[in-house]
Amino acid sequence: MTNFEIPQEIEDYLGVLDKFIEAEIKPIEQRDDNIRFFDHRREDARTNWEDQGLPTEEWEALLVEMRKTADAAGHYRYALPEEFGGQNGTNLGMARIREHLAEKGLGLHNDLQNENSIVGNLVQPLMLRDFGTDQQKRDYIPEMLAGRMGWCFGLTEKDHGSDATWMDTTAVRETRDGVDGWLINGNKMWTTGLHKASHVMTFARHSGKVGDAKGIG
Repeated sequence: MTNFEIPQEIEDYLGVLDKFIEAEIKPIEQRDDNIRFFDHRREDARTNWEDQGLPTEEWEALLVEMRKTADAAGHYRYALPEEFGGQNGTNLGMARIREHLAEKGLGLHNDLQNENSIVGNLVQPLMLRDFGTDQQKRDYIPEMLAGRMGWCFGLTEKDHGSDATWMDTTAVRETRDGVDGWLINGNKMWTTGLHKASHVMTFARHSGKVGDAKGIG
């Protein structure tokens, strides 16, 4: 039988996060009418309707300030190992923290619509650590964590939405000019952040058959 009791140290950390939000995040949220990004005006405040509906520069700058503030306080990298400046946070800890921050309502501290939070859901550094080449780890991870390199998430497709098991995009091993790599064919859409990202973490089927949960990388 699984014990789902939340460890006290996680519950205590929620209190630390609450104090941080009140002391450092709420003042930023209230400054210069930044609350317009979270009240009834948020769609217009966040959206540049004259440029393909992309996020406004002011909105993106505010999110950058939030992440830097949370990172400086030691919260943003909570789920990462200590080698990356994190707290070795567990999956259970992340689940409880995300639940708690969502319960507080929409605000600069947490926005599930676009995955922005004072406690980052930072899967890319861990994927690079576990599956990347030595060069990728050396060149990418520090830049990502410093906020100098932006990655986005290539999952959704026009015929299958976000149902990854039925995706059309495929990856086949290929050697070109003596260099081993992958030939990727397919389509992606609604790739949030693509307008500024330098890299796309693209999901593709490399083995298995359509509908299988395995064989996707």
